[in-house]
Amino acid sequence: MGLRAIKRLVLRPEVPWAKQRTRLRAATMGYRPLFDVAVENVTIAGVPCERMTPKNYQKNRVIVYVHGGGFCTGSPAMGYPLCSYLAASLEAQVICVNYRLAPEHPAPAALEDVEAVLRGQGGRTVVALGDSAGGGLLASALQRTAHDARAVALLSPWLDLSADRTIDAVLVSRDPLLSPQWLGACARAYAGDDLTDPAVSPLFGPWERMPPTLVIGGSDDLLALDARRLDVLGLEQVRVREFTDFWHDFALSVGQLAMADETARLIATHFAAGTGWRAHTLAY
Repeated sequence: MGLRAIKRLVLRPEVPWAKQRTRLRAATMGYRPLFDVAVENVTIAGVPCERMTPKNYQKNRVIVYVHGGGFCTGSPAMGYPLCSYLAASLEAQVICVNYRLAPEHPAPAALEDVEAVLRGQGGRTVVALGDSAGGGLLASALQRTAHDARAVALLSPWLDLSADRTIDAVLVSRDPLLSPQWLGACARAYAGDDLTDPAVSPLFGPWERMPPTLVIGGSDDLLALDARRLDVLGLEQVRVREFTDFWHDFALSVGQLAMADETARLIATHFAAGTGWRAHTLAY
């Protein structure tokens, strides 16, 4: 299913959340780990997760991944291609947080799950990444809780749930996946009325608590303004890269899109710089 088909058939506020989840699972059924990386279900600090393990890995290395989906849909499978590249490149296990979804579990349920997994890594060297809503969850968690994360990557992150997404009509028309109406429905289902609380909108939070942070997005992403606003803050530990003519979460399409392959290498290099690990360049 193409991006515009997902926007038309899945990510619509009038479609019940359960049906959106079912349709999105069907649309991502073809997502598979690359490079012979194994996946198993585990529980960490009481939170269900998926653990991805490459053939060669160092037991003290872990990458925590927080998936997107507007807080109301989505699953770790969305990140399989990218996460398996990072696992094999950095010889590390990846822990994909299968956090509770709204509206059945509104804020701060998902945030508490992410915080618990970050705290539950038992002294191992940790780096972390999140995409879309998962990027926002990860940023909020790192701003709120003590952690040992050495480096972070945020992909097309949703950092301000209160922003009016209708103000840029050109961007609204160009984004092949997201709509202001769906984002608004997700924000209300997850956070209720207080959309500027840093616990749900980390753009307003204490970024000085963040480790070195790489933000990657596309110019045709309805959430691109969030990364641009973060960039304007001029934070020393935050680096923003925007790729022209690319869309929301393009960086997840590893193995299918050359620019996504390039961003996977950028993320691996960023994590290696923060940890001293070696980033192996892999061929598809």
